Amino acid sequence: MNISISILMIFLSLLIGYLLGSISFSVLIGKVFFKRDPRNEGSHNAGGTNAGRVFGKKVGLIVILLDVLKTILAIWITYFIAKYAFSEQLFMLPTYYAYIAGFAACIGHTFPLFASFHGGKAVSCYGGLLIALNWCLALIGIVVFLFILKLKKYVSLSSILSTFIISAISFIPIFGFAMDFGMQYDFVLPIYLFVLAVFVLIRHKENIKRLRNGSERKIGWM
Repeated sequence: MNISISILMIFLSLLIGYLLGSISFSVLIGKVFFKRDPRNEGSHNAGGTNAGRVFGKKVGLIVILLDVLKTILAIWITYFIAKYAFSEQLFMLPTYYAYIAGFAACIGHTFPLFASFHGGKAVSCYGGLLIALNWCLALIGIVVFLFILKLKKYVSLSSILSTFIISAISFIPIFGFAMDFGMQYDFVLPIYLFVLAVFVLIRHKENIKRLRNGSERKIGWM
């Protein structure tokens, strides 16, 4: 174990996650292809949902997929560096460095360096994080999200509830079989997912206010 290498790996995890998370595809696509900033329209958010409202559903879907992808890349790049480049010298399992990168990607997405620190709400990042860590939880998460969305028609409510439901489900040890690339399953994963669910909840505080007073926008396409 080498403390210096371990500290360097933590720094790399934060850097990789934050920089990839800071790529705001909603803002980038809006400015390049439409000469508009989605943060000036709709809900004034830089996420995929608002991109869909402002630029159309196809663009919104593309933004969501790209935001998912950047989170997956942040986690997998970090994990493979930790596992194959420094694994014998680290004081933590490679999986934990992947967790750090995933969290940093959520922070980068929310407060992006490349977009004036005004970003999205990290829901797509949470989805990408699940895909990158545990394929079974990711599949369940997609089903739960779409079911609630079909039932209630609120993207914000579906996002909040599905993240907490998946966090609760992740406490069941049987889902350890579905960890990607031999990543470690232990009590850290459900706690990690719960913390991120709370982060998503906090990011939706304005939506919660609108849900309570009945002014939150419903979708019309399901």
